[in-house]
Parts: sequence; C-alpha cells; structure tokens
Amino acid sequence: MFRLSAIITAAALLLGCQQAPADAQLNDRSREEIGEIVHAYIVEHPEIIEEALIELQRRAQAREMEDAYSAIDRYSDAIFADARDPRIGGDQPDVVIVEFMDYKCSYCRVANEWVTDVHERYGDRVQFIFKEYPILGPDSLEASRAAIASLNQGPEIYELFHRSMINASGPLPTARIDQLAALAGVDVARMRTDMEDEAIMAQILDVRSLGQALNVTGTPFFIVDGTVVAGANQLALEAALQRGLGG
Repeated sequence: MFRLSAIITAAALLLGCQQAPADAQLNDRSREEIGEIVHAYIVEHPEIIEEALIELQRRAQAREMEDAYSAIDRYSDAIFADARDPRIGGDQPDVVIVEFMDYKCSYCRVANEWVTDVHERYGDRVQFIFKEYPILGPDSLEASRAAIASLNQGPEIYELFHRSMINASGPLPTARIDQLAALAGVDVARMRTDMEDEAIMAQILDVRSLGQALNVTGTPFFIVDGTVVAGANQLALEAALQRGLGG
C-alpha cells in the first residue's frame, strides 16, 4: 500500500552506493536530493497520499479493535455478570448481547428495531443486557436513573418503560419521562423516590467507567456473542448474531 518507502529507497540507490535513507549516515545533500525526487513523484501521483491516509486509518481501526477485545477479556465480569444490569430474555441463552445505550440517541432508536425483532424471533435463546450509558446531557441522565429505578417494580415494567423511552423522539424532560413511565405501567411516585437512591448513580458511574475502559465513545455500542459492533449497523449485528447461533 505504501509506495512512498519504496520510492525513497530507489531514490537513494540512484544517488550511488549509499546506504538506505533510514541510515543516519546520509548527508544533507543526499537528503535534499531524495526529498526533491519524492516531492516530484507525489506531485505527479497525488493518489498515494489518499492511499497512505486510508492505510493509516485501517491500521488505527485495527489497533482499536485489538484494544477493545483485550478489554472485553479483562472486564468480562463487569460486562456480563453485573447483577444490577437490566436483562431481557432467557436465563440460559445461546447468545448474550450487551448494549451500551442512551435514551436520547437517535441511532439507539434505530438499533432498537433490530433488538425488538431479535427478541420476537428468538425469545429466550437470546439475552439482552442493557448498559445505561447516558452521554447526551442531563435529560439522558435523568432518563437512565428513572429506568433503573423502574426495575425495582419488575423486569417486565422496566422492559415496557425502556422501549417506550428508547422509541420516543425529541427531548426527554421530567414531565415527559413521567408520562412515558405512567403509560408503561410504572408507579411514578415510587420511581421518583427510588431515583434518589445513591446506588443508582453509583451504577451509572460504574457503567461509564466500564465504557471508557472499552473505548465506548458513542451509542449504541454492542457486544454480540463477544463480537464488537459499534453503531446501528443492523447487517453487522445480524451477522454476529447468526454466527453466535450457529446459523
């Protein structure tokens, strides 16, 4: 991919039997002459700059993925075994899907179409673990606190409330959160009382620390049977799911 290094080496050879340009023994004139040759080539073939940038991006993404998978191994218990996390699906699933999500994230709303479809198609064969990861301001944080508090009223109540908020578009001020909660069957007064529990904020901060360790810079962020899928890429999500199911 990188033709530039080959060009520099060739330029050095054209100057005589001197050592390759990586050697510190090149004199200033040799460096200047090589620079002129390289500059002329780049001017004539500017596409190599684009190729180099693409390759640099590919290498950076590869390093990020390596770091992400290493972090998944390192923080496996926090990812998969935190009893505080809301869960939907069977207790002995064939595939576990972890989602870092934010209720104000429009891409999370898109991804939730796939989440809902998978739950309907596979039922208890797939378990979803939701990591409340509010990163889009105070409304997001309040919504996550409310969702976690609603879990005290039962997983089925949480599930209805979660889907109600994730599918809602626009702002999520206090009044709207309460309205969506009531429509989902949540005891709003109890929810508001439970939201003051310091343990809820501690849980959110723990998830935030975990997300930072995994380099979760945006939502949604999925781990599908151990495969990382960042964003609402339904084709990639489905492919990872089918691999996990042996399909």
